[in-house]
Amino acid sequence: MKKILCNDIEFNQIKNGIQFYKIFEKTNSFEFLENIELENSNNEKLIVQITSYNVYNDLENMLKIINYKQFGEYNSKEDFIQYVNDNYDIKDNFIVCRIKNINIKQIDILDDKLLKILQEDSLKNFNLGLSGSQVYSVNLKNGKTALLKIQRKVGNDTLKEEYDALNFLHDKIKVPKTFYYNEISNIEYLLRECVEGTPLYKYSGFGYKLGKELKKFHNLYTENSEFKKFSTDVLLKNMLDKIDVLYEHRGEKFQNYSKEDLIKFLKNNKPKNDALIHGDFSLTNILVDENGEYCFIDLGNMSVSTKYFDIYVVGKSFKINNLEMEYNDFLRGYGFNKVDEIYLDWMRFVEDSYN
Repeated sequence: MKKILCNDIEFNQIKNGIQFYKIFEKTNSFEFLENIELENSNNEKLIVQITSYNVYNDLENMLKIINYKQFGEYNSKEDFIQYVNDNYDIKDNFIVCRIKNINIKQIDILDDKLLKILQEDSLKNFNLGLSGSQVYSVNLKNGKTALLKIQRKVGNDTLKEEYDALNFLHDKIKVPKTFYYNEISNIEYLLRECVEGTPLYKYSGFGYKLGKELKKFHNLYTENSEFKKFSTDVLLKNMLDKIDVLYEHRGEKFQNYSKEDLIKFLKNNKPKNDALIHGDFSLTNILVDENGEYCFIDLGNMSVSTKYFDIYVVGKSFKINNLEMEYNDFLRGYGFNKVDEIYLDWMRFVEDSYN
């Protein structure tokens, strides 16, 4: 495990669940989901997981992608820039990682109504997922086991979105039941059913069935849906707002494009809003129960958008889990004769605009 020195300010912010992204100097290198050990000046140690990894060469451009508040408690963007300039040597390339504290200190439960529902001393840390949420298995006073998510409200990713999505889907497809949601003092609490099941990435031979299941999900689409977080208009606007960064990282396939060419490509190839998407359709977010049924979890990014959003995400998940052999069967199950690569290229720029 890599051991990296971390200044005391950032160490404490990460330890206490306030900082979710960290800058590293270019001498470092990481892998997706790698665990590293941070150490402060008092030789305290903290294990964190790398949940995204990107290289930048301009601080202002990076902040067009990532809100400075994700880096901890700073009074303004200018204060954060000053802090970085005082503490890092980033005249050239630098690395920015999204990090998850593996052993984060539990956020105090301030919700008296919630405390009346659960047995507080039964909380067991799960450390699930890539988000900033703290996830616990907990026993309820009625004898049931449930899953409790606790999250500081930062940016536009909220547990309320997941709560609303689960309530919308509960009588349409298999998703966890919701028991409770509330927000107090900028801390959100979501209590939901704890579904028994095995993540899909531990199986093989599931591609065709998964394609059919995703098609059913996408067919829940209606034009007047309230879920529009990642509509194609929103995705396109976000990319155009960050075009300088996208152009800088456009890759070999688009190397001969001018910035104007890239803008034209993004505008002319915007796909249709033709599906209700999961929004994080990775194999870790699909559980298989004892009857072989699929249950979908982590639905906070559900939205009306292009079907290629989920297809792009699950394609990456196949590769990460060394299950590329499932991809063609998955496409057949969905009903594709051939995937339009232009839209997958479009989605790659979407991904870069949010990382």
